Amino acid sequence: MEIAYGLAKEYWGKGLGSEAAAAAMEYGFQQLHLERFVAIARPDNIASQAVMKKLGMRQVKSARFCGGEWVYYVIERKKYQAQSQSRDA
Repeated sequence: MEIAYGLAKEYWGKGLGSEAAAAAMEYGFQQLHLERFVAIARPDNIASQAVMKKLGMRQVKSARFCGGEWVYYVIERKKYQAQSQSRDA
């Protein structure tokens, strides 16, 4: 499953991307029983990479795709569950 989001510039920096992505991950892992999520961003999109890191995702590779460079982040179910348990403790 891939997480994607786009926000108009006036909504940047308000936590909306993090909130939406976190809700999608929770639903995907808890209700759909998915095994992992993948997210991609341009290497210069530091804000999107910060969202991915905040969600516990880790960078796994860089690659060319659709004529551009992208960085790929991933989080597996087990890591998500461990993070959730430590937040609840």
